[in-house]
Amino acid sequence: MSKMGSLYTLSVLFLLSMEAFSQSPLEKVKFSKLTVALSNPSVSCVLQDSRGFLWVGTMDGLNRFDGYDVTVYRNEQDDTTSLLKNAILNIYEDSRSVLWVSTSSGGLHVYNRQQDNFKRLPQYSFDCEVSEFHEDDTSLWIAGVRHNKAFVNQIDKKTNRHRYFELFDSHSPVHSLIPASDHEFWVGIRERGLFRWNLKDNQIYRQGPPAESFHQMVKSSVHDLWIATGKGLQKYNAATHEYILYNTHSTPALPIDNVLNLCMDGKYLWIGTENGGLCRLNTITNELLTLQSNKNDPASLPDNSVHALCKDRQGRIWIGTYSHGVAVIDRLGEKFMEVDIPLGNAVVNAIMLDSKQRLWVGTEEGLIVKSPQGLKHFRHTAAKESLQTNPVLSIYQDIQQRIWVGTWGGGLHRYDEEHDNFIHYMPDKKNKGSLSDANVFSIWQSSETQQLLVATYGGLNVLSDEHTGTFEHVREKQYEFNNYIHTIYEGKKGDLWIGTLEELLRYDHTQKKLSRFETATHSDSVHVGGLCNSILEDSRGRLWVGTAKGLHLLINGKFKKRYTTRDGLPNNIIQSILEDNAGNLWLGTAVGISRFSPDDGVFRNFDIADGMPGNDFRPRACLRNDNHQFFFGGKGICVFNPDSVRENPFIPKVVITELGILNEPVKPGDFGGILKDQISETSTITLPAEYNFFSLKYAALNFTSTAKNQYAYKLEGFHTDWNYVGNQRSVMFTNLDPGIYTFKVKASNNDGVWNEQGTSLTIHILPQWWCTWWIKLSAIVFLGAGILTVYRLHIRNIKKQNKILELQVRKRTEELAHQNEELTQSQEEISAQRDVVSEQNLELQAARQIIEKQNKEITTRNETLEAEVEERTRDLVEYNQQLEQFAFISAHNLRAPVARILGLGHILDIGESDLQEIRSIVEKIVFTTEELDCVVKDLNTVLDVRRNSTTVIGAIKLREELRLVKINLEKEIQETQTLFIEDFSGGDTLWAVKPYIDSIFMNLIGNAIKYRHAERTPIIKIRSEVQGDYLHITIRDNGLGIDLNVCKEKLFMLYSRFHWHVEGKGMGLFLVKTQVSAMGGKIDIESCPNEGTCFRLSFKHAPGT
Repeated sequence: MSKMGSLYTLSVLFLLSMEAFSQSPLEKVKFSKLTVALSNPSVSCVLQDSRGFLWVGTMDGLNRFDGYDVTVYRNEQDDTTSLLKNAILNIYEDSRSVLWVSTSSGGLHVYNRQQDNFKRLPQYSFDCEVSEFHEDDTSLWIAGVRHNKAFVNQIDKKTNRHRYFELFDSHSPVHSLIPASDHEFWVGIRERGLFRWNLKDNQIYRQGPPAESFHQMVKSSVHDLWIATGKGLQKYNAATHEYILYNTHSTPALPIDNVLNLCMDGKYLWIGTENGGLCRLNTITNELLTLQSNKNDPASLPDNSVHALCKDRQGRIWIGTYSHGVAVIDRLGEKFMEVDIPLGNAVVNAIMLDSKQRLWVGTEEGLIVKSPQGLKHFRHTAAKESLQTNPVLSIYQDIQQRIWVGTWGGGLHRYDEEHDNFIHYMPDKKNKGSLSDANVFSIWQSSETQQLLVATYGGLNVLSDEHTGTFEHVREKQYEFNNYIHTIYEGKKGDLWIGTLEELLRYDHTQKKLSRFETATHSDSVHVGGLCNSILEDSRGRLWVGTAKGLHLLINGKFKKRYTTRDGLPNNIIQSILEDNAGNLWLGTAVGISRFSPDDGVFRNFDIADGMPGNDFRPRACLRNDNHQFFFGGKGICVFNPDSVRENPFIPKVVITELGILNEPVKPGDFGGILKDQISETSTITLPAEYNFFSLKYAALNFTSTAKNQYAYKLEGFHTDWNYVGNQRSVMFTNLDPGIYTFKVKASNNDGVWNEQGTSLTIHILPQWWCTWWIKLSAIVFLGAGILTVYRLHIRNIKKQNKILELQVRKRTEELAHQNEELTQSQEEISAQRDVVSEQNLELQAARQIIEKQNKEITTRNETLEAEVEERTRDLVEYNQQLEQFAFISAHNLRAPVARILGLGHILDIGESDLQEIRSIVEKIVFTTEELDCVVKDLNTVLDVRRNSTTVIGAIKLREELRLVKINLEKEIQETQTLFIEDFSGGDTLWAVKPYIDSIFMNLIGNAIKYRHAERTPIIKIRSEVQGDYLHITIRDNGLGIDLNVCKEKLFMLYSRFHWHVEGKGMGLFLVKTQVSAMGGKIDIESCPNEGTCFRLSFKHAPGT
């Protein structure tokens, strides 16, 4: 036997709970893989035993699986307790929990649970294959083929007497054995078909047409038999003797004729085929569902050849495949579904179900409409009537049944259904009544005024005339951040709530303004302190606001409470909110969906392990349909019925799976026989003192989302309380004192249902040999005798010495009395002197402390002064150098235009020029003057940055700044087909001067495009990360690069240029360096000619630092 770890990610292959979910064309049949490190990927049989372990037979070994680890059993040479062969045919557990294992080409074994090995049954060892088992109240029936004869062996369970039946000559074994009556069996033979066997006279009769490849038979009712054959699936009614054949030509049609195995699951019959996948037949309605592998779909069946099917005690369907191991269908783990829409990698930003039951899906890559007629895609194209941009942020259907679409960077669109295109509403600087901003986050129609409200980063827009595209602009004047509007929501009383970057406001349509109001904790607004992503008024009139900082509760417009991860949320970013019929809130977050009960304040969190397509959901991307189905959008669309999200009710069995000593797993007989039986079958162990350093592993035998199984343990005699350790499955103990301990472990399933009883193991740790009781008793006896002898001798000696001492004491006492008088007098003198010295020492110590303090202050002041002098000196040197450069360049750049103007003036003074020549001179003077004006503007720009007189530090969203720069450079980007790779996950917010950041991005990105390499597509990579107190921004291109060995010293000098084939002034890098320094930042460069350039900008991360 060998242990192999397995990466076990339990997930559900296919959602089939028809009671839990109503039929809908939106629902997607989902498959996931179950990856288990088996001994061989070709599976022949699967069984869950009464202990809860899963046994998997393969073509090369037997595997026992506990949900985490696999124990492999194979033939071991010279070990008669191992398997006889490695190819497993069948596994069966009888009513007494005896596990039977048959192998190919001979071999039947009984598993010894205590010793974790096998007993071989010699009568089945050679020229015999056991392929079928059956058990009734009195007997166990074993069937197969032996010496080319099909046989059945009856074993009486009370007397263990055997009754052997030979049926007929056959090279094929018995594949199925099902009772037909008290004395008759239905018998299926691989190459012969179905027979009826009478035990009384041992006669066998053919029943129905022959089947060339009989594989398996199951019984669904008293009379109905289902037979898997190489020519299809047969249904046989024993009462009417009627056959119904299901094959590739029947209705319904199988995907292939070769049916290998069957498994009854209530009204469903699971059908495993060879190369045709897995089918599910409703035996009542005759509906057939075929599930097949798709190499382009990672969520499909892993292999189309299904060689084993098994239903376990919790209702899971385990599937053994020919080449991809084991998969499982688990109703308990699949609480959620995915809408069947081909999204690719697109993220879903908005979803809406219109009055015609069409599902509108807004993604980063366009708009998708799913209807009973099929799918329709809308993307940005060259056509004038298409979407202006692909990213769709919001979708809304108004009272007139018209569809409105909000985009990022493309403004507002109205869908023209008649012409199947869009009418656009875009910002226009020449038209004050146009849309104020091109980014539309939310759309809502007022039920009172019927006006359309549009949320943008330019404030609230109220559509007053849709034909002319005229909007009224509503802005909050006091706080600019309130004009970054993300959410619009209308309450039941007609209140229009507006969610901004920081606050929740109300829109007063009569006064056409955003109002701020009194709250319980703030005097001027509901300051939620984070981006308002979603708003919902529940059935009890309470207002819930989802923000980037948690879930906020408002009652009557007053803030009451904020819920965060400390209260049980999985994440503080609340993206969307829905309410179910029971009053629970369902919250889409950045790490899954949470169900919140407002009455008891309890959160129940779900994630991708529960069947969701992804964990990250998007703001306001949610809806509830008339069937009470909930939809949440993010990575795919998650759909579910909240009433059907039920918890796994099964209490998991808990087993101790491994004892470890000296970092080695202990098997029966190891380490001097510490274990007589394997640890899972052991209740008490005794450890010598040298083995008081040991470990234990344990497992909850729950195969549904095992990563969510929870554990707790305690060692009685050492711990007083339970240790709750999450999903940790092992514990180590070191240097335990001798004594008797009881190790207890309990566990929960994936939904928090605990097995409080758990399991336990008594551990007796022996003392060292010298600490045993008989050693201690002997030592006490010998020590007592020795002490008594020594005591008697000592008493005798003491008496003798006492007499001598009495004489010496008298004499010595007289001498001491005289000396004591002298010492008393001397002591008084010394005491007086000590008092004087002590006072002097105190005075000296105080003076010394004062001097040391003054010396430290002087030293500190000197060091500070030296640092300030050095810093001021560096600043003066740098400014002098810059001033010298500035003066030189200014003189140089101003001298040339002035000289030209003077020269042209002298020409005019001559007075003999004709009119044409004068006009030419005047044009040159104008051109030269414009050139001079350009120089002066450049110098003013530099001086303005140096003065830093109008800069305002504020929070800047780097992703937004980059998007704006890309819009400004849109023409250059499209002409050069420049590609951008952006990663702001390391930090998206920078406290800096917005105009400077705009200028820095514009110059660096513009240079990257301008100085691109002619032979490759320009690629610009922009990344941010926080390290310590600094936010670093890296801008990397694959352009021409700069030779730093030649140009490094003048890299950031004014009017420095390094490539002369492209027009430029040499101002960009000097201005970037100046602006970065003005904000207290640093800039570094890496560059290599013909490979590209990388700029690294470093700024203080927090404001005011």
